[in-house]
Amino acid sequence: MASDRHKVVVRRVLQGSALVGAVGLGWYVIGKKQVPSRKKIRGDDPSKASKESTTSDKQKKKNKKKRPASSLKKMMMMLMKVVGSEKIIVLIGLSIMKTLLSNRLAKLQGYLFRAAFLRRVPLFIRNIGENVLLCGVAAVLEASAKRWISKIELTWRDQLTDKLHEKYFNDMMYYKMSYVDRRIEQADQRICEDVPLLTAGMAELLQELITACVDATFYSYQLKKYSGTHGYTMSVLGYVIGVGACMTVAAPNFGGLYKKQQSLEGEYRNMHYRLMHNSESVAFYNGTEKEGSLIKDMYSQVVKHTKLVLGKQWRFLMVQDFLLKYLGATVAVALIIGPFFGGHLRPEATVMGRAQMLSNMRYHTSVIISLFGALGTLGSSSRKFLKLGAYSDRIQETFDVIRSISASGNMIQSNDGTDNDVPVLQGGRFEVSEDSIEFVNATVVTPANTTLVKDLSLRVPAGVNLLVTGPNGAGKSSLFRVLGGLWPLTSGVIKKPGGGSDETGLSHDIFYVPQKPYVSVGTLQEQLLYPLSPKDDTSVPEDELRSLLESVDLEYLLDRSGGSNEVVNWGEVLSLGEQQRLGMARLFYHKPSFAILDECTSGVTVEMEERFSNAVKDMGCTCITISHRPALMAFHDIVLNLDGEGGWSIHPGHRQAGTDVGKLMSSPKKQNKNKDAVERVRSKEVSEVLKGMTTKDEEADIELEDGNEGFSETIIARAPNEDSPIPDVWKIFHASEGKSLRSKWWNVLQVILGDPADSGFKVATVSAVVVLRTLLQDRIAKLNGRSVDLVLRQNLKGFILLIGQSVLQSAASAVLAPSLRHVADRLALTWRSRLTNAILRKYLKGYSPYCVSQLHNFKHVDQSITRDVERLSTDLAALVPTLVKPVTDIAWFSFQLWNLTGPRGAIILYSYALVGYGCLRMVTPDFAKILSDQYELEGAFRGAHERLRSHAESIAFFGGGHREGSEIDKGYRSLMRHLTNLINLKWKYGAADDFFAKQLPHSVTWILTLLYALDQQRDFGDSKFQGYLVLQMRYLASVVTQCFSAFGEILALPKRFAEISGSINRVSDTMSAIEKAYQFDMQSLEDREKKTSTMIKFDCVDIVTPQNVVMARKLSFSMPEGKSILITGPNGSGKTSIFRILAGLWPQSDGEIHSPPRGPPGGIFYVTQKPYTTIGTLRDQVVYPLTVRDVLETLKCNLNELDSQLDKLMRVVRLRYLIEREGGWDTEKKWGEVLSLGEQQRMGMARMFFHKPIFAVLDDCTNAMSVDVEESLYQYASETLGINLVTIAQRTALVKYHHMELKLTDGLGDWQLRTIKANQS
Repeated sequence: MASDRHKVVVRRVLQGSALVGAVGLGWYVIGKKQVPSRKKIRGDDPSKASKESTTSDKQKKKNKKKRPASSLKKMMMMLMKVVGSEKIIVLIGLSIMKTLLSNRLAKLQGYLFRAAFLRRVPLFIRNIGENVLLCGVAAVLEASAKRWISKIELTWRDQLTDKLHEKYFNDMMYYKMSYVDRRIEQADQRICEDVPLLTAGMAELLQELITACVDATFYSYQLKKYSGTHGYTMSVLGYVIGVGACMTVAAPNFGGLYKKQQSLEGEYRNMHYRLMHNSESVAFYNGTEKEGSLIKDMYSQVVKHTKLVLGKQWRFLMVQDFLLKYLGATVAVALIIGPFFGGHLRPEATVMGRAQMLSNMRYHTSVIISLFGALGTLGSSSRKFLKLGAYSDRIQETFDVIRSISASGNMIQSNDGTDNDVPVLQGGRFEVSEDSIEFVNATVVTPANTTLVKDLSLRVPAGVNLLVTGPNGAGKSSLFRVLGGLWPLTSGVIKKPGGGSDETGLSHDIFYVPQKPYVSVGTLQEQLLYPLSPKDDTSVPEDELRSLLESVDLEYLLDRSGGSNEVVNWGEVLSLGEQQRLGMARLFYHKPSFAILDECTSGVTVEMEERFSNAVKDMGCTCITISHRPALMAFHDIVLNLDGEGGWSIHPGHRQAGTDVGKLMSSPKKQNKNKDAVERVRSKEVSEVLKGMTTKDEEADIELEDGNEGFSETIIARAPNEDSPIPDVWKIFHASEGKSLRSKWWNVLQVILGDPADSGFKVATVSAVVVLRTLLQDRIAKLNGRSVDLVLRQNLKGFILLIGQSVLQSAASAVLAPSLRHVADRLALTWRSRLTNAILRKYLKGYSPYCVSQLHNFKHVDQSITRDVERLSTDLAALVPTLVKPVTDIAWFSFQLWNLTGPRGAIILYSYALVGYGCLRMVTPDFAKILSDQYELEGAFRGAHERLRSHAESIAFFGGGHREGSEIDKGYRSLMRHLTNLINLKWKYGAADDFFAKQLPHSVTWILTLLYALDQQRDFGDSKFQGYLVLQMRYLASVVTQCFSAFGEILALPKRFAEISGSINRVSDTMSAIEKAYQFDMQSLEDREKKTSTMIKFDCVDIVTPQNVVMARKLSFSMPEGKSILITGPNGSGKTSIFRILAGLWPQSDGEIHSPPRGPPGGIFYVTQKPYTTIGTLRDQVVYPLTVRDVLETLKCNLNELDSQLDKLMRVVRLRYLIEREGGWDTEKKWGEVLSLGEQQRMGMARMFFHKPIFAVLDDCTNAMSVDVEESLYQYASETLGINLVTIAQRTALVKYHHMELKLTDGLGDWQLRTIKANQS
């Protein structure tokens, strides 16, 4: 009868599991059918639904392709091929060996339990010896498996990165993706961030799945072997499948959530990089707070979305962990009923029979739990697949876009935020022409699908120089983007040297010199060789190098830089003019047949420009020049004038070297006919530009000579001759604090902990959850002992009641474990926010971004504020439960151990912990330094990619993709070597850690269990005493196991602290640099406020560079209202440096400076050469650095009235056409990419006119404009608005708008101050 009752119970358990599986499968099938209507059920906006219903079939197909499961499947198949079957077989082999070893150890646990119960010491010693030996083997196997999977992860990352690099660096893809196609924002983020996350997650999942499959197969076989039925396995399998199906359908869209999170984090990091990259311009505009508001808004979005993800993840994990993880223990207990109450494993009524039952029951429980865990891993992997799907979707999208661009022959897929998403096709073709560049009916169309040049027909033979002119935004540079292959040729034919076979920018016969030449981080040799790589057969001899530099007056760089082989960041060391002269020297070295000169002499003197033009002429190089300077007409034979609306015309130049202009074009003059009102507005500007360029008179001819005709100058002051010692004002930035690691920890923790009450509450919450979990574990340990006692006494009723308690405890565990994780994650987010807010509070003030990145030379401050802070907060939050849990467990379970064994057990326990700690300490490497180096290498890798994206156009014109790719690859290889070495170090440490902290403690546990059994003196034949002894022994084993688990976590703490110390170092150094910059800025502001004046006055001020070089000695001049001053001098002589000191960006060495307050609102407004374009609308560009809300409140007007005022300003700067062209004032675009340099400069002038300052510092900010526009803007500023101008310029034609000239003669301290007077006619 008892046997039948047991069978009924087992049958009901099996039926229940099958029912759950059936319900789950049914729910899964129904859910799959209803998935498309889930948005409708959730109550989405009907208007949105109607919009979705009108989506084109093409867009639907596009969306289907973006399903994470599909992209993840493709990615997995590709990466599996990369790894190869051999490595997978090795991993499977290691998993099989681990499973077999675990199975043997599980049996040994039963043997040791039996030997301890029977108190047979010799048998116990043999078993414990085997256990110790197998523990060593298990530790080595575990470390080897981790090492192998880490190598697979590294192989995947290496191969995937190489595959992306191969495509990204070829065919100018780095440029086309970011600046032409634009479907993907920050492709470099996906290479640097998403690839490691994907490969790490896939490697971890691969190991889990292989281990789970091996375990499931093996333990199913073992369960069948000793139970004689597949019923147990099928019941567990049915349960897991059912629950897994239910959870898959019920799960939130984790793939979409994780994908959005990565996108937001990427945008947040990019905004920080953007601020760092433009820190000087932002500082001059006093726009740090405006940029800070944008960054803070983006960070708020990141935090808000992270909270949403954490909340959904917490609720989902509670249900999933209960059903697929913790309920496994209950199922294991329930499945004991069949074999141990009514089956062949039922204990005999003898001591040996009961001892054998104990051994069998321990092994049976281990098998059931292992089987349930393996199947549960398989069933709960859906969330991980969704998370990995988000990463793989982004990476696969990158591959798809690259493939789409390549397959479509450079098709432009407009993605500029407008509804006009019409692709621009490559309809034209390239042909080879060795001695000329020819356009035949060529049409130039922008990525926004705007036609700039239509049906251009023009031949430029060798020896005939072409000057390309036209208003800003007319398509001058765009024409050569098409010529270089950066943009597609929509129709017509282009013939050039190299034809269309060249896929790396312009041919080697055509050399491009942009307005701001690209200078890489490297040696002087590498700057001249670029885009070639320095090799023995391509290196520049020292004498030739010096000669080339002397030709452009840069020979002093050989001495200033310490030689031609010193690695320097030339973009920061050289002024714009020096960079332009270095670009000229690069041209002289390469000696091309054709040179495209894109405003490349705007930052040099007139005399240097003339020398350059003559040198190019003597070299026999044919020039195609983009310029607005009429003086250059003397060096060109023909002029191509563009109007930006499709029209163009050709005119003779002033040189006319026997050239018949009519033969160079298909018709004497050609332009589009159908022009709207906006185009007619621009036609006047086109005519004025053309008139200014083509008029040949005496004034134009003599501009290269001086340009000061009609004006006389009188020297009224000059630099004193005596030299005086210069105080080191830069020591605040150069001095190293030398803080100890302990001080850095305290520095960071003070910020993170913040309010003691608030931090104490959050830590107390974590501690409370940990304590509850410890008490629950103690309760579960007692329940395990109780279950053995009930089986021993064959108390079925009590055992069934015990199953009910187990279910409740499983539910409690399912709530506490995810809650602990959730609280830790929320704590990490809180600490990240505190640390971020504390840093941004000082970083986003005044000139701190400039001071930190430029003066402190902190090149990766953006990464420290974003990635390092995030990583540090996560690690520190995870450290809290890691600290609280072992301390709580040791305190509680040591107390229980003392009650069971007295002081002897505690002495043995703590003695082992000390010995284990000492042994582990001996093999622990310096993880702090290792990880600090890793973060540095990863930062350099990301920084190199960001640099490539920022300078993509210049690099593409030079054909420098392969060169930049090789440099990036060098850094990446260094990172890979470091990670490989780290894997090897972790293998040695991991084996020791696993042996001393995880494996060997099991042997000590059984020794204490044996000692406890030997101490018991009661009658061993009493069945009640046997039950009591079994219960206590089982509880003791659990107590000691929990103690050793806690000790293992404590033994791992030095490694954890060392790893976190790497992040502490970087974050603390960042905070110290920001603190210094903030203090400097506040002190500078305080000093300026004390000396506020209505004039600009320098009194005996030394202009000293960060290298402690005196550029101007004892500079003294005063500029009251009503006066304007022109500042001139050779490149690198310190012109801009004066205003860095005036603005407070640089420290003042001595003397006194009086000035109006910095603004706006204020007395001085700075306009830089390349005006900074902020993130926002077209309206935001004009009112910058104020917000539209601030302007409306200040002016007390509405938006329409403001727009009317801005319309007038746009007419003044001749940019009225932008409003219609770009879609109105509310249009948001990447204005730095949409607007040409000339348009950006005119926008900068409109910005100045809007703010109407008393003084305006114009730093060569009109060199990309035509002469007529420049003069009209200067007249409007000085005569109409009465602004006092401080101009840095090389154009001497601007003399007439100024009353004084400050000339820095040599950059070595000498200067002259002159008055300017108009001569009497």
